[in-house]
Amino acid sequence: MKKKILLLHGALGSTSQFEELAKLLSKTFSVFQYDFPGHHGKAFPEERLTVPLLQKHLHEYIREFQLTGCLVFGYSMGGYVALKQESVSHGTFSGIFTLATKFDWSPEIAQKEKAMLNPAKMMEKVPDYADMLMHRHFPGDWKKVCEETGYLMEHLGKHAMSADDFDNVHCKVRLAVGDRDMMVTIAETQRIYTELPDASLLVMPHTSHPFEKVNHAYLNEEICRFATEL
Repeated sequence: MKKKILLLHGALGSTSQFEELAKLLSKTFSVFQYDFPGHHGKAFPEERLTVPLLQKHLHEYIREFQLTGCLVFGYSMGGYVALKQESVSHGTFSGIFTLATKFDWSPEIAQKEKAMLNPAKMMEKVPDYADMLMHRHFPGDWKKVCEETGYLMEHLGKHAMSADDFDNVHCKVRLAVGDRDMMVTIAETQRIYTELPDASLLVMPHTSHPFEKVNHAYLNEEICRFATEL
């Protein structure tokens, strides 16, 4: 029987981004993919989006599909939510593999990130990206996804995971970051690597932040290699 792996997308993302990676991983794993609330056309919850809310909904999905003990791959914000889940519910995952997850959060950083999520400015300055978001989240409202993501970042700027939270993550973790990532630094990733009880660090060469620009074949190899260590 194949080991189960759960794929978690990042902020503004969706499982549609994982098509190529999921196909590669399916040769080794039984692949599950989860869209966070409000993303990919899913309904928004009554509460506003925060990391604790995403973690709560993820926990319910894991229980529903009996995924306790699976390996999880979290891209960007998806990696952060996976670490949050394991910190509050030990044993959820056999291992956590993150890529391009941002760990340095403060009110000032959150405001800078939120400023880039203005739909009007997106349509004016990066219309192709705005159009892509519209199609990615159809039939949902991509502008609301941006608005709620901005709120999530504001909340995260005030309520980021602490050193004690990371110390509560007891499963094996591999933190991967691209050497050309302009949003996530190697230094911040290395800092969290030192705070986790059982972590390893992977710097991926020739890799920037957007998931579409990641070498999926190389990423698949690294995830499979990590799985053999669990």
